[in-house]
Amino acid sequence: GVAAAAGVPVTDKAKVVVLIDHDTLRNDLTDSGDAKGAKGSGVTLTGDVLSPSVVRRMACDAEIIPMVLGKDGAPLDVGRSQRLFTPSQRLALVARDKGCSFDGCTVPPTWCDAHHVIPWQRGGRTDLTNAALLCPRHHTHVHQHDLTATVTAFGVTWHTR
Repeated sequence: GVAAAAGVPVTDKAKVVVLIDHDTLRNDLTDSGDAKGAKGSGVTLTGDVLSPSVVRRMACDAEIIPMVLGKDGAPLDVGRSQRLFTPSQRLALVARDKGCSFDGCTVPPTWCDAHHVIPWQRGGRTDLTNAALLCPRHHTHVHQHDLTATVTAFGVTWHTR
């Protein structure tokens, strides 16, 4: 739905609720630790435990709705979602990137995710100067290796290590 063509309804990829401490989500943590709800992990409403890096990767194409919980876990405040890339921004990315922006990849733009080059949790903006189309494989690779890129009006150059 996110990558739908013009005139087709669009939506976020999925609605998954993940409970994770704000500091854990923002920090660059390793994925080590106890998988049973240990500090440094996210937990879905069905009890699935996710590493902070998986939660951050999922957040690229998801609505993020902050929720403040009380000591007993009861919701005290549910905030507004941060916006995704708009349909117009996605169209501009399609025109600029013409598909996955990772060097040598030929995946078409309709199969790609709009990725924040500087992640939102590090203050990255939702604008074209901070955006790149990535296929699911390279989107995962970029997150796993914390890659950076240079974005110009004509394309994206990924800095591989």
